[in-house]
Amino acid sequence: MTYRYLYQTRENENRSGEIKARNRAEAYAALRKRGIRPYRLLGDDPPNWRPWAASGVAFALFGAIVFLLFAMWRDTGRPRPQKRAQLAGDAQAIAAGVAAGWEGVFDSPLDRHLAAYAQPGWMFEPPPLDAAQRAAIPDELKREMPRSSGETPEVRQLKNIVMQMRLDMAAYLADGGTVDDYLEFLSERQMREFKTRETARETLEKAPDEMRRRAWLNLNARLGDLGMAPLPEEGL
Repeated sequence: MTYRYLYQTRENENRSGEIKARNRAEAYAALRKRGIRPYRLLGDDPPNWRPWAASGVAFALFGAIVFLLFAMWRDTGRPRPQKRAQLAGDAQAIAAGVAAGWEGVFDSPLDRHLAAYAQPGWMFEPPPLDAAQRAAIPDELKREMPRSSGETPEVRQLKNIVMQMRLDMAAYLADGGTVDDYLEFLSERQMREFKTRETARETLEKAPDEMRRRAWLNLNARLGDLGMAPLPEEGL
């Protein structure tokens, strides 16, 4: 079978390619040997391939996706998942939440871990997951995230992002990926994004005075496209 895979380079560029393999699990394994960790694998599996026969995890994770989508449909007032972005609102509340690892906001170790990666371009150390917590992730993905009408706007945004990250992780695992590989992907992506923003900052610092504002506008436009925080205007 031929699969099309999507991945990001160390320069944070989106790339794609094709690989031939008997099934998704073997495609992921072959790509890992090449040093490629795709965030999506596209293509139909052969009719006689049943991933749940090799592992019950994929089937369980498919059920997790259905469960989450049904839970959202059941309650039309429930906030919707959203892609990763900078949290807007009370900067001090956001900084305090990050510093505390969002303890008290999430009761799930997985959600607290994912929350550290919610904002592209920042280097926040996620709360570590021990072996038992990693093993429990498939079950965690099947549980509905607790929501409250009393959530602050900042917490509501964060939970919406983490909900989408849950769905992304469930899809990755259902496609044949592993928990450890996905967590490593999150870490590598965070580092690439951080380096991208640092490169933008250094570029602005080196720009000639007469070109600095134009460079600032151009760099922030690029960072904005990537969902990253803009470079500050101070000193221009």
